[in-house]
Amino acid sequence: MPSPVTPSASSTPVATPSPSLTPTTTPTAKPTQTASSSPSQPAKPAADKRKGRQLDKPYTVDGVIVVSKAHRVSATYGPPHPTGPYHLDATAARALAKMTAAAKKAGVRIVVRSGYRSYATQKAVYSRALRNYPSEASAKAYNAPPGASEHQTGLSMDLWDGVTWSLPMANTATGKWLHKHCHTYGFILRYPKGKQKITGYNYEPWHFRYVGVDVASQFPTSNTLTLEEFLGLA
Repeated sequence: MPSPVTPSASSTPVATPSPSLTPTTTPTAKPTQTASSSPSQPAKPAADKRKGRQLDKPYTVDGVIVVSKAHRVSATYGPPHPTGPYHLDATAARALAKMTAAAKKAGVRIVVRSGYRSYATQKAVYSRALRNYPSEASAKAYNAPPGASEHQTGLSMDLWDGVTWSLPMANTATGKWLHKHCHTYGFILRYPKGKQKITGYNYEPWHFRYVGVDVASQFPTSNTLTLEEFLGLA
């Protein structure tokens, strides 16, 4: 598979996030996965049957927001309480600040390359990728169409050291530290290696998703579990 073309950073949103929205909860049995054990098989969540105006709110499983190619949102949706220069969800922003401070004490630099993206911004990013990547397939393997990007939630961010980008980022001090410690601060590596058929995207060592410490602590530190598998969506 060809190496990915470096995606264009887009940290500054072009649209103001929408007002506070209460996610529609889809209950299911709580998984019993622990960081040191193999994942148990969670109950299958209720199907995502949202359409029309219902897409103004995200699909959720046990309170965890899921935005993906299979579970989209409308242009209206955005983080309910955005904050800071990257317009992240307020809780995610606080967790990121705590994680960044801890990394700094360990001599590791964490830089946000991209935070919240509006539907319009993601549309521009996706269109640019389709024009510039070696093929349409490679563009779609690393870029979400508008309405399918986790960046629109304000809960996801692309992180690096400010120097080394794309796949080599995983081998930097920043990449290694994040992959080992992100769970402690409520983050997971959203698109692990070898899970494209489940997530819809190739391995992205830079893309982290805030899910909260309670959930993140149940993910193995080997970063081999996807959110879809954990929630019973795969």
